[in-house]
Amino acid sequence: MNCHIAYVSLARSELEPKVLSDILEVSVRNNRRDGITGVLMHHDDLFFQVLEGERRVVEQCYARICKDPRHTSISETLNETVEVRSFPDWLMGYVGPDEIGKYSDGALLSLAELDSPKFSSADRRGNALLLARLVFKGFTER
Repeated sequence: MNCHIAYVSLARSELEPKVLSDILEVSVRNNRRDGITGVLMHHDDLFFQVLEGERRVVEQCYARICKDPRHTSISETLNETVEVRSFPDWLMGYVGPDEIGKYSDGALLSLAELDSPKFSSADRRGNALLLARLVFKGFTER
């Protein structure tokens, strides 16, 4: 059975473009091997990522990510079983800081809002998946 796992985390230090590029390159390689798809966003030293695929494999990937020393304060925002993938063609899509507001039509200006106490946990899950889907829609319309 397929699942979505999404999380928000805080980068331990400012990421140089080369480091971010390396993260994406390794993610694409590993996701191809493991049959995982998803999207990664980075803004204001925060990461937001949605992983999807066969539950066991996605949970193993998420466990590895949780041990990565480049980030801390990991907060799972979504963990659900799904019938179909939202990002079937993305081994690892990426959205940078300037694109978050555009893809969310201004509803979210920062990834920090995904973990804001003003949202209930159901709202956070909904907002996280909505943002990821809007990003995917925007990319496929390019």
